[in-house]
Amino acid sequence: MIDALTNLKSSRAFAENILTCKHPKLFLVDIKGFKNINLEYSDEGGNFVLCAFSEALLTFSKQHEAELFRLENDQFVLLLDTPFELAKMEKVIFSLCDVLKAQTYTFGDKTIDLEVHIGISFDHTKSLEKAQKALLVAKTEDQLFVTYSEFANTLMGESEEKIEKMLLEAIQNEQIVLHFQAIVDRQNCVVYYESLIRLECNQGLQSPKLFLKIARERNFYDLLLQTISQKIISLAKAQNKPVALNLSSFDLLDDQRVDYLKKCFAHHSIIFEIQCDEPIHIEKIVKIAQEFREVGILIALDNVHDTYVLKSFETNGIDFVKIHGDIVRNLSIDTQMISTCKALLEMTAMRGGKSIATHLNARSALKSVQNLPFDFFQGYIFEQPHTM
Repeated sequence: MIDALTNLKSSRAFAENILTCKHPKLFLVDIKGFKNINLEYSDEGGNFVLCAFSEALLTFSKQHEAELFRLENDQFVLLLDTPFELAKMEKVIFSLCDVLKAQTYTFGDKTIDLEVHIGISFDHTKSLEKAQKALLVAKTEDQLFVTYSEFANTLMGESEEKIEKMLLEAIQNEQIVLHFQAIVDRQNCVVYYESLIRLECNQGLQSPKLFLKIARERNFYDLLLQTISQKIISLAKAQNKPVALNLSSFDLLDDQRVDYLKKCFAHHSIIFEIQCDEPIHIEKIVKIAQEFREVGILIALDNVHDTYVLKSFETNGIDFVKIHGDIVRNLSIDTQMISTCKALLEMTAMRGGKSIATHLNARSALKSVQNLPFDFFQGYIFEQPHTM
């Protein structure tokens, strides 16, 4: 049961293997615009791309102890048989994305840059069907990957009143848990810990993205903040290390929330990691950041991808700058990213801040950032998120 073109296991082999897989984790990969590749480069060019792409996937599958199958046409599926661990799955996803974003082939005298969509399922029932649903969403929204979530489907299928009740009960029943990941220096010594919110439910730990979106829309986001605030302060004291809390620029547009954050976290060993995702609000964010620093709260700018935000801050107005993960991950394959990164590092130093390379999940990325004047580092290659 071998695919004649790529020499990979075929769809029939997949159908047999999935029946005996105890903990299936599926990554369904679809080449974007493959029909256009066939039209432009003929069937010969299309077949060349499929074979080259399958080799890249096969290398990845061997590195991560996964099985690889060609389902049909330009669709491939990676199958892992492993119990669910959120940190482990996130690492696989980011590593797969890194590999697939770097696929460029030369056919004749033409360069073909490949793009993909990925549908992911971690459920043990109807895994392929759920991965296909996730892939459809990825295609519709033109996202690199989408993970099927029964939890999300459950929420989306309920009335607003039931959703609010469900999530309020999660807060009251202390199902909001904190995980932590260290930011380290060049000697692997911990500089501070980033706190990561997770929702604990009967389907395991859920990422907070959907949960936080609903909390904001249903006006109990501040209750959520109050729930985790004292936990973060207590852990900072217990670890004798600063602990970071993630905030978006929208979190800081509410004056009452800003007052609460100042009063609650003042003069504690706390860092606010602020994502300045709306340039229109930058002046207000700069002012609020200064107010936080005046009461002893350190400021880290998160997901920084250009120098515009940094130029808005005065010298010594920020403490840390976390360079965007897409820049860090692509340093080894994109010379333009190196130039962008160097400009960010130079501006960070001019502003008196310490630079952090994030999303370090692969040795190639780590090697690239170690050759640049980064101060600190964060990623799965150092440690996975954990409880404390």
